[in-house]
Amino acid sequence: MNLSFLNQFVAFHRSVRRYFKGYGGWGAVFGSPIFLISLAITSISYSDWIEAKWVSKSFDIIPNLLGFSLGTYAILFSLMTNRLKRALRAVKNSAGVNYLEEINATFLHFIFVQILCLMWAFLFDGTVFYDAARSMVSYYSGSMTIFRTLMLVGSFTGYLLLIYSVLLMLAAALAVYRIASITDPADG
Repeated sequence: MNLSFLNQFVAFHRSVRRYFKGYGGWGAVFGSPIFLISLAITSISYSDWIEAKWVSKSFDIIPNLLGFSLGTYAILFSLMTNRLKRALRAVKNSAGVNYLEEINATFLHFIFVQILCLMWAFLFDGTVFYDAARSMVSYYSGSMTIFRTLMLVGSFTGYLLLIYSVLLMLAAALAVYRIASITDPADG
């Protein structure tokens, strides 16, 4: 196997691991109020995921949201002065991650979840799993029941990703708000 091919995967893995550490890991995801609110909304909006209405909503909402997110991310970090970057690097959160890394991870998380939501919708909209379950009926009569159960779990997850993607706009806005409240330690 080509070594440069493997190096690309290693570099990708390192980047994702760095972002996720900067974001706070699984504890920050599952313990965040935004995720918990998303989980509550998903749970009470069962008709949207039982009937998989979220798939078309994802195709309608996420590409526009993703474009906005990428644009905001690029503009924010391109306009940030070196002085502000130094100030953000000097201030650390309780986990020891500097604010620049935390804000960067917050925006990347916002974008990462949107891409994950869109990819989940593409996969969910496909028929390969249905086709596989149908072909297994002659070997195992319960294959369609298993498929239906897995489909509901997958649909719940997809709708959760959609709601979480939308609500993460608040986290991104709060990150920008935090930037505005940072003072340069050199001014101190």
